[in-house]
This record gives sequence, C-alpha cells and structure tokens, in this order.
Amino acid sequence: MLTIVGVGLLAGFLIGSVGVGGVIIVPALTYLMNLEIQWAIAAALMGFILTGIVGTIRYESLGFIQWSAARVLAAAAVPAAVLGTLMVQTVSPLFLKCLVGGLAAISGFHTIFGAGPVENASTVALPSWRLAIIGAFTSFFSTASGTGGPLLLVPILMWQNQPIVGAIGLSQVIQLPIAIVATLSNIAMGAVDLRLSVGLAIALSIGCWIGASVVHRLPAKALKITVSSLLVIIGAAIVVEVATEIYA
Repeated sequence: MLTIVGVGLLAGFLIGSVGVGGVIIVPALTYLMNLEIQWAIAAALMGFILTGIVGTIRYESLGFIQWSAARVLAAAAVPAAVLGTLMVQTVSPLFLKCLVGGLAAISGFHTIFGAGPVENASTVALPSWRLAIIGAFTSFFSTASGTGGPLLLVPILMWQNQPIVGAIGLSQVIQLPIAIVATLSNIAMGAVDLRLSVGLAIALSIGCWIGASVVHRLPAKALKITVSSLLVIIGAAIVVEVATEIYA
C-alpha cells in the first residue's frame, strides 16, 4: 500500500502542476507491484475520476479553464473512451506497454522540437471541429494506455500554440468523461480492483491539489521543459524495456 500511496502522490502532483503525471502510474503498478497491465490501466483510470474532480475545481477557482472548449472536448471524449476500453481487453499486454511508452516519448520530443515558443502562445480559441477531433483522439488513446488524458491533450494544445496553463486546465476536465466511462466499462467487465483503485485515487487527489495550488507560481518555460523531459525519459525507458522483452 505504501507503494500505491507514493506513486499516487507523485503522479497526482505532476498531474496538477504539469498535466502529464498520469503516465507514470501504469508502469509503476506494472513493474513495482507486478500487476498485469490491463488491471493497472483500470486502476489508473478509476483514480483519474477523483483527480479530474480535484483538478477541475482547483483550476476553475484560479480562472484557468475555458469552458466552451472543455464542453466540446468532453462530448467528443465519451464515445471514444468506450472504444478505447474495449481495445484494452482485446490486445496483447506487450502492445499496451509499447503504446504507453511510444505516446510518452513522441509527445515529449514533439513538445521540445515542434512547438512554438511558449511566450508566443495564442489566446485565440480553436474551432469546435478541431477540438472535437482532438478530444476523440485524446480519449481513445488515453483510455487504451491508461494515461487519462493530460499526457496527450497538453502537448497537442501546446502544438496548437495554446497557453500551457490553459492546456493543463482543460486536461483536468477531460479526465472526467474518460475516467468515468472507462471505469464503468471496466466494472461491467469485472476488470477493476476496487481496493487498489480507491487507495490510488485518494493519493492522486491529494497530490493533484498540491500541484494545482503551485502551478501559477511556476514560469511557463520551466513547465514546458519539465513536461517534455518527463515524457521523453519515461517513454524511452518503457520502449527500451519492451524491446528487451521482444528480443530476449
């Protein structure tokens, strides 16, 4: 249980402050606790319900959530989350590990080398059709990989030249439909360890509140570097581990 609490606090803090901490949960549960990856994904997604609520409340209180964009993202996320949950139960664990690692590494590299300067971020709202595509894409792959939404949504919005704090705020909101739909689907299929998931959820929510409380004190450039470096390191480690399994 101490491992769960430690992982939850760290991941929650990163979710609340830089938006992408959820990516460490599935690898941690899989490698530190020897949990099958499908069960680790289910536990992580259930935990994101509480972090989504906490993060949304905290970012709304700070005025960092653009609700017109959030509603479009959430609406597109619901059907995609159902499809992503079904995918988890039908593909091999090795593929899921590769998906988690690949998404993390690609997102990190693209954020470092592909995004424009943070200081030049636009305040112009994205069109609804583009937000819908982003929401569906984020939801499907986040549900299938157990990363909850922020891992993909934050860098995607940064690539669209949106302010990083606003992107992190929207990533808190999109966790909710993704996590709720995925968890209901997993419960229906009997693929959730409630004790593990509840303990993880509580630790995640505490860490998320702390992270969200300090984010406005951190410079945007430092946030970008933190996000990018974290994604690259974790993603590369998972991809190397998967390659070792394949060629062992």
